[in-house]
Amino acid sequence: MSEKDHNKISNPNFRLNVLDNGLRVITTEMPGVQSASISLLIGVGSRHETDQYAGVSHFLEHIVFKGTDRRPDPKLISGAIEGVGGIINAETEQELTNYWCKVPANYVAESLDLLLDMIRNSSIDENEVIKERDVIIDELAMTHDHPEYQVETLIDGMLWPDHPLSRDIGGTKETVCNITPAILKAHIKKYYSPLNTVVSVAGNINHDKILQQIDKLTADWHGSNPPDCIPYSNNRYRAKSKVKYRRTEQAYLSMALPAISIFHDDRDALGLLNVAIGEGMSSRLFIELRENRGLAYDVHSSLVHFQDCGAFTVRAGVEPRKVYDAAKLILEQLEDIKSGIELSEFNKAKKMAAGRLMLRMEDSRSVASWFGIQEMLLNEIIGPETAIHRLNSVTPDDVNRISKSVFEFINLNIAVVGPCRGVKRLEHLIHR
Repeated sequence: MSEKDHNKISNPNFRLNVLDNGLRVITTEMPGVQSASISLLIGVGSRHETDQYAGVSHFLEHIVFKGTDRRPDPKLISGAIEGVGGIINAETEQELTNYWCKVPANYVAESLDLLLDMIRNSSIDENEVIKERDVIIDELAMTHDHPEYQVETLIDGMLWPDHPLSRDIGGTKETVCNITPAILKAHIKKYYSPLNTVVSVAGNINHDKILQQIDKLTADWHGSNPPDCIPYSNNRYRAKSKVKYRRTEQAYLSMALPAISIFHDDRDALGLLNVAIGEGMSSRLFIELRENRGLAYDVHSSLVHFQDCGAFTVRAGVEPRKVYDAAKLILEQLEDIKSGIELSEFNKAKKMAAGRLMLRMEDSRSVASWFGIQEMLLNEIIGPETAIHRLNSVTPDDVNRISKSVFEFINLNIAVVGPCRGVKRLEHLIHR
């Protein structure tokens, strides 16, 4: 094995080693906590899937909890963690799958053994697959009942038409019914390779002991590099709006613009712009829409960065008759900040972003995930001090430049779910 040297890392407790089979192991020693957390990341998600088997990554994430040869009963998996007061779960995203647990530190060895057994030796029993298929279909139906989810689905379809990024991560009822034990086993063989896996462990741990255990547990695990995700290359955006009628008390408004990839040099600048615009109760949108005008109970902005694209989104819960006024005011705020971010606003955004990162670093689960995801998606890891230094290196000119680039309303998408029938007034906004 080799230890990978990142000379930009300023956290002395962080170490990254690459085992002989290509598995990357990250350890972060946090002697001041009582917990240990593990993030086991696989570099596969919904944008790696074909239309026919959309949702296979999510399906597999479910099925590995159903048993292995050594642990044939699901209770032996969840019970091993919950029985000591821990938490175990997993998430499938567009570009990765994350299996994680958080336990009292003295149970970290047993937890590592469990997670690696799950992802390497899943039984994928046919009866369990049949049962879990029904569970997943129920899960899809449940999420589709929520208007907040429906408006996100509309926006994704508008941002990334005819691409896996536009789909529900869980697939559809039809595609989930296409997924068989053989398909799940083929998915594991293709993507669950040590070369496509990062294990990040943080907490009250000993680096050498963790590394030795993982090396021993995975010495016989081999595999090749998996295929890349399906690229997104459609840059011919145009403004558009959609309204889906639902009998709800509140209308759910989402406004989105295409943005930059995770590798873009202006990612930190856009992050600070997002903080100023719509993060927290002191942001521009919250102050203007809720406090000053009473147009929305909740309003916030967010960013998503993928390998080759991204999006800036504003979401609000609005009284139906106020949807147009809220959308108009949001656009006015985005237009206004393009003329230049105020220095006080800029400095507040920096302090807020740095402070939130520092607070995240007190939790072992956040630390394990933060380092692991960097290595998986960026193939580069920086410590929190370096991340804060990069934030502090951003200038108001950087923020102003990226605001003009991203807030191009010819690319605007507006979606509404609620008791609204017409789109003419929204179309007037996007074609003004």
